[in-house]
Amino acid sequence: MAKKRAESRARYYLREQAKKRGWRIGHPSKGGEILEEQEIVDFFPDIGLGLERPDFLIVKSGLPVVVIEAKNEASKIDQAIAEAIEYAETINSHSPYEVKFAVGAAGEENHGFTVEVRYKKGSDWKPLLSRGYEITTIPSRREVDVAIAANDGTTEVDVPDVSQFIDAAIELSRILRTARVEAPLRPKVIGALALAMYQGAIDIREENALDSINELIHEAIEESVDLSSEKKPRLEESLRLLGADYERLSPFIGKIVRLLQGLNIRAVLQTDTDFLGLFYEAFLRYGYDNNALGIVFTPRHITRFCAELVDVRTTDKVIDLACGTGGFLVAAFDKMMSSAHGPKAIQKVKKDLYGFDTNPTIWALATLNMFFRGDGKSHIENKSCLDEESKALVYESFHKAFLNPPFSQDDEPERDFIDASMEALEPEGLIAVVVKAGIFADDENKPWRREFTRNHSILAMVSLPDDLFYPTAAPTSILVAKAHIPQSEDGEIFISRIKNDGFEKLKGRRVEIDGSELPETLEDFRNFRLGRSIGAKNCTVVSARKLLNGNEWSPQQWLPQPIESEDKLKTYEENVRFSIYRALASMPELSESVLEDFCAEWETLPDYPLSETASVSSFFHVCNGRSSGEKNYFEGSIPYISSGDLSNSIIRLVAPEEQEAFLTGGITVTAFGQAYVQPWPFMARGNGGSSVRVLIPRYKMNFNDLVWFASQINAQRWRFFYARMAIKSRLERLEITSPRERLKDSRHPISERVKEFKDILITLSEAS
Repeated sequence: MAKKRAESRARYYLREQAKKRGWRIGHPSKGGEILEEQEIVDFFPDIGLGLERPDFLIVKSGLPVVVIEAKNEASKIDQAIAEAIEYAETINSHSPYEVKFAVGAAGEENHGFTVEVRYKKGSDWKPLLSRGYEITTIPSRREVDVAIAANDGTTEVDVPDVSQFIDAAIELSRILRTARVEAPLRPKVIGALALAMYQGAIDIREENALDSINELIHEAIEESVDLSSEKKPRLEESLRLLGADYERLSPFIGKIVRLLQGLNIRAVLQTDTDFLGLFYEAFLRYGYDNNALGIVFTPRHITRFCAELVDVRTTDKVIDLACGTGGFLVAAFDKMMSSAHGPKAIQKVKKDLYGFDTNPTIWALATLNMFFRGDGKSHIENKSCLDEESKALVYESFHKAFLNPPFSQDDEPERDFIDASMEALEPEGLIAVVVKAGIFADDENKPWRREFTRNHSILAMVSLPDDLFYPTAAPTSILVAKAHIPQSEDGEIFISRIKNDGFEKLKGRRVEIDGSELPETLEDFRNFRLGRSIGAKNCTVVSARKLLNGNEWSPQQWLPQPIESEDKLKTYEENVRFSIYRALASMPELSESVLEDFCAEWETLPDYPLSETASVSSFFHVCNGRSSGEKNYFEGSIPYISSGDLSNSIIRLVAPEEQEAFLTGGITVTAFGQAYVQPWPFMARGNGGSSVRVLIPRYKMNFNDLVWFASQINAQRWRFFYARMAIKSRLERLEITSPRERLKDSRHPISERVKEFKDILITLSEAS
């Protein structure tokens, strides 16, 4: 029974791997491409097989192309590949078909799975290679096509997609936890194994595994012609797996090696893909308890985008003062090498990349990352970039700089890293900084912003998706600036907001989607630099004068509001109304507080102008809430409004305080820009981060008018986030548009509808 379960798991693994490699799982008669053992002869009666058949046959364009044989123990891999070849030979000898691919898979859940691939070259079966390294997964559809076209036992490996990196990272994190490897040591394990596998085959026997890894690390570093003699021993020391912490890992080395083989690690490391960076990004983002590592990893598609924004060239010297694992340097290196022609140009590129990181392990990973690119000469220093010695070393020495500074460190604020990077640039040098968006909006950094524009010029501000660093909640923006050229009042600044970066959050992970705005934004920025018009809806150009004197730089402040469709505006209005009833459903006693004459207070005011776009303060008096924390009040009868998004922002019902209550109702706006209509007296939080703004009409308004204006505010909720809250001054400046015509109130006042809703709730809750 145990053997059958193991065979079943092996088959399941192969089906899943085939799916990840792009094959359609299922019977060909139903649009699939996979035949299982008992189905093969039924589908191909003339295939020449008898009672003995392989576990799987992959079908492409109606023809058999790949034979797969699985075994339930990793030690049986030789048997699996031998039998796969034998089945393929039988088909080739006794049928009109020719099968050139044989795949053997062996293993089980506890020790992982090994996959070997053979290609028939003439009369011999050779390992299928990419750039001299074996493919260690079921070959993908494209790998099959390339191999058939080459017909020499070679192909070009497909880089794993994001989901494969994530799955492998989650599994590796689970293995390391099981092995009781502490979180701070885990990145080192990945780097050590990657370098060892890059160098050669690890002896995965438990008693030999660690020694084998360390020896391969030593060989790889010693053989490098680019690494300096000073750097070699430091790098080896940083990567060697020594001591009790790693001895606990020995029984799991085989499984980890097989896991990485499932990503074709050795073949992919020979391409220009940032394998290590992509894997670390997935590992640090999705490794469950890896948040404790304190590393903020810039997604690789964003580092490439930044390299394009500042147009890194072969002739540039490039620096990243907080380089982490080297993502920006890799992006710069790749772009520079793409246009480097001849040995001298290539050697220059290798000499002109610099970085700093204070963490010895992260320094080693950055060095290793560049090593895998064939660039061991990169000057990556294991020291603080903020030390005076470091600053002097790099002062005005570079043409391009990149930066994603450590987030929210009290003793080393982000602005210090930005200033140090600007000092490292020559006059007119360019920088691209990815940083938490608050630095561009909050009052605390206003003096810094003022001083920055006195010394340097802003070229662009690009807002990035809020979930870019998921699971870290960190709204970020890109600053592109020119060093040592003071901001001209007559200049212009490119402003953009990226809503779709080619990924979206789905089921706890960011997955690839269509419609990325990065290419179009990049094209518009280039047109802006050339003085041409821009066409993207997510971009605009503003006068530099607006961003001087410490004013906000946030794209959320300066981008125009997109024109919303009628249907979208109606949805906003429906949500405002529904929110009132959601609150009543959770707190039916609210119906007793609703104002019978809601809006009567404003009936004698003048009519508001129609179709007018103006600031919120033109239509409303904007007040701050007047109440302290809700725990300071007794239970009572009127709503206490905070900045939550549920139940119309009502936390609970409290006893009113005369000087704090808004007795006529009105519109409330949370700290995050969500507007609600409150048709009852209420109290609103007025202190701390969850403060609420209250809007009282300057014009005659009925309930539907209030719903309209609340919806206008909600349509622009994208402008507000934790680091850029809807404080009074921001909300007053927000521009909204009045209706095209007078809105009629319902024949049934909101007070009647609220009470009717309560009666319905009571009726529905009664026993039948």
